[in-house]
Parts: sequence; C-alpha cells; structure tokens
Amino acid sequence: MIQTTRKRLAIATTSALVLPCLGFAQPQITMGNGEANAIMIDGLTRTEVPTTFAQVRVDDDRVTTLRANSTAISIPEVTIAGNGWIVLHPVIDGRPDGDMISGFSYVRRGTQQDVVIQIDHPADAGDEFLVMLHTDANEDQVFDFVFVEDGINVEDTAVFEGTQMIAHLIELP
Repeated sequence: MIQTTRKRLAIATTSALVLPCLGFAQPQITMGNGEANAIMIDGLTRTEVPTTFAQVRVDDDRVTTLRANSTAISIPEVTIAGNGWIVLHPVIDGRPDGDMISGFSYVRRGTQQDVVIQIDHPADAGDEFLVMLHTDANEDQVFDFVFVEDGINVEDTAVFEGTQMIAHLIELP
C-alpha cells in the first residue's frame, strides 16, 4: 500500500512538472458552486451591529487594544458536504488576499439559511470580499487558519469540487 501511494505521488508530481513543459495546460481553477457545496449570495444583506467589538493582543510585555464599529453580513443559504467554515477574505488592490481573514462562521454539514458572518474590522458598502468554504479538517469546531507547507495551504483547507473552488467575489450592500 505504501509503495502504491509513493508511485501515485511520484506520477502526480512528475505529471505536474512535465505536463506544462510539454505544452499541456494544467487544469484551471474556477470559482462558483458545486453539486454538493454551494454559497447562495443573491439576497446578501448587511447589518450594522449596534455594539463595537474589541480585540486585545498581548505581545510579551505590550498590550494593544482595537475598538471598532462592527458590520455583519447574512448569507441567504450555505450548503456544505461536511462540517466546516464560511470565510471572508478581503479584496485588496483588486485581488483577494488569502492570507487575511475578515470574518468567519461555523457551518454544519447540510444546508443552513441566513448564515451570519461578523466582519472583524470596519467595512463600508462597496467593499469587496471573497466568500468561500473551508473544511473543519479535524472536526473540532476551531477554525485552524494555520499555514502549513511553507504557506501553501492552511490546516482547514478550501472546499473544492474537482477544480471548482466553492467561492464567490462579493461587494457589500
């Protein structure tokens, strides 16, 4: 079994390196909904949260506190094949920044209505975000956004169906 896995890994690695050199295109990753996983963004609503949130950071002997007005969005419907997360990444200079998280909410396997995500920084109408699904890889209901493999992946990985990443670019209403 281990030898078969190593052979498959070697073939996949070799194919990923050789195919582009031979002029074969690698599969293009697209965004949208799949058959078992989907984010319905039509009817997305935004709510100003009347209270402010505070974030406290302790670095050695320094303590810093951030207080800001909060915004929440409601996603009309989320379907996910396994337990996971719906996550907001900010769009900066026209590109989603996958290294930053603006907000997230736990979603259980199946379909859920009106999933609320609180944005962890001030956000205005027209601000753009990438909303996407992530797995809860170890089923602990803790969003593990810890980079592994030299920053290539995070522990609770993005949800894909084939080459389709379950994600949409949105603009706050």
